[in-house]
Amino acid sequence: MSLLLILAGAALVAVAMSNRVPRLTASAAPQLVRARLTEAGRATLTAVGGSALIIAFFLALSGV
Repeated sequence: MSLLLILAGAALVAVAMSNRVPRLTASAAPQLVRARLTEAGRATLTAVGGSALIIAFFLALSGV
């Protein structure tokens, strides 16, 4: 559970910080394209991703 929350939180924060998302093409090579996030969208992704990382930290401390 903690590992999934860490991966999800890190992905959300990375998208918010870089403003880029991977896109799969026909050749199956991922390309980074612009995410077109507003400031509110970036703030939301950062808050949700950071919260997931904090929850994962406390779950790992508790042994779950």
